[in-house]
Amino acid sequence: MKPIIKIFFKGLIAIIPITLTLYLLFWFADTVELVLGNIFTFFFPDSWYIKGLGFLLGLPLIFFFGGFLESRTFRSLFDHFEELVLQIPVIKSLYTAIRDFSSLFSSENRGKFKQVVLVNVPPGNSQQIGFITVSDFDEVLHTFISDDQVVVYLPSSYAIGGNTVIMSRDNITEIDMSVEDALRFIATAGVVGNVSNNKNNR
Repeated sequence: MKPIIKIFFKGLIAIIPITLTLYLLFWFADTVELVLGNIFTFFFPDSWYIKGLGFLLGLPLIFFFGGFLESRTFRSLFDHFEELVLQIPVIKSLYTAIRDFSSLFSSENRGKFKQVVLVNVPPGNSQQIGFITVSDFDEVLHTFISDDQVVVYLPSSYAIGGNTVIMSRDNITEIDMSVEDALRFIATAGVVGNVSNNKNNR
């Protein structure tokens, strides 16, 4: 009986990420189709609409919107729009949470994770994986941070968000691990990914 249960759970573990990934992709496609399809039928006759047209229109729209953000003028207008949104109390909290989380793992922001480190977490001898985000304070105007300190971001496992801490360099240990591997290790609570034994003390 145990081999049957083992095989079942092996198949279950394999199919869950595939199912959830496909679900999220279909959910995104249906949402884009619903929004842009309604916009299309608002300007054009219903007979012109074909299911899937909204999603197909969404792809170049997203691409061109990203291109427009490269323009200083359009970027300035978008920043003004964000300022208006951030003046609305409830919308401000929701918008900033989604915006910050979605941009956190973008290629641009991953480049701001300068080094994967192990952080000494009191009490006891426990350690936590984090990312140094600021180490050279000549680049920023944080006058309350001393030269022997760094800013470290500590993401949470199985959760959105994390903590930003300021600590002494003596409390961190650099590890030979890529940002992508560290994020995967943290997101799965250590189930996936191996930390290299090659550590370099600062």
